[in-house]
Amino acid sequence: MKIIIPFRTPTINHMYWHRGNIKIMTTEAKKIRADINEIVCKLNSKKLQGKQLKVIIDIYEDWKTKKGEVKKKDVLNREKFLNDSVFESLGIDDKFIFEQTFRKIQSNEEKSVIEIEAIK
Repeated sequence: MKIIIPFRTPTINHMYWHRGNIKIMTTEAKKIRADINEIVCKLNSKKLQGKQLKVIIDIYEDWKTKKGEVKKKDVLNREKFLNDSVFESLGIDDKFIFEQTFRKIQSNEEKSVIEIEAIK
């Protein structure tokens, strides 16, 4: 299964605010999660239900400064929110992820491409 999220997904630091020990999702995060749900809920995930899964996530973005140096952007800060949003929309518990790969893809277009497959 291949899912394309045609916009930038923010880091976990921008998705929640804290009140004491309570973590609360921002209004922006709720909107992005709803947008992701609209894309993902149309997909048929029955063949993946209850199986061990391999997930590959490619984050397309401009990862370099004007001087050509790599920007200080940690791709793994996007993992939790992106996984939670996609897997909730698919109706699959993310505990079934047994392999996961994140890759930064240098691009002027900002998007995420998520590939999910059952491990044979």
